[in-house]
Amino acid sequence: MPKKILLVDDDPGEHVLIVPVLSKAGFLAVSAKNGEQALHLALYERPDLIILDVIMPGIKGRDLCKKIKAYDVLKDIPIIFLTAKDSEDDVKAELNAGAIAHLTKPVNPVDLLKTIDGIIGK
Repeated sequence: MPKKILLVDDDPGEHVLIVPVLSKAGFLAVSAKNGEQALHLALYERPDLIILDVIMPGIKGRDLCKKIKAYDVLKDIPIIFLTAKDSEDDVKAELNAGAIAHLTKPVNPVDLLKTIDGIIGK
């Protein structure tokens, strides 16, 4: 059974770029375009990992990360932030929200897969 990754980003272009990379690497990619949809999918799909943007309409990425970590059934799912925001303060805020890693957009597919592999393996 392939490991499941939930990609959360309001930019359709990110889904077009990242979903094929994940699929080709053998992961099952599930997509959400906003925080509300992501929370629903996380509860329903129970992904092995979540890739999350910071700036989104509705629930912002860091708030969504905190919400996910508040659910007993979701709290152990590792979260990687993938965002254009890359200041030291941004990264610190993401880690404080419960994330395990930070990657900056545009992401190199090799770096993305290496980060995922270091967290959940294949």
